Amino acid sequence: MTKKAEPSQAHRDSALGGAAGRTAQDAIGRRLREFYDEVVNEPVPDDFMDLLSKLDRAEEEESGDESR
Repeated sequence: MTKKAEPSQAHRDSALGGAAGRTAQDAIGRRLREFYDEVVNEPVPDDFMDLLSKLDRAEEEESGDESR
């Protein structure tokens, strides 16, 4: 016999549609925004910036060759 998985507390709260559900969703939303802001504000690694510069130069050279 297969046992049915228990829903998470946040899922049960939101399924109730009451204040507890809204509170759980608000907390999740706040934490996701905090996480997103942390990631957005991280510096771009130098190696990645070097790769982007090489790509830009290659595209400029390629577009210069096509205009001849």
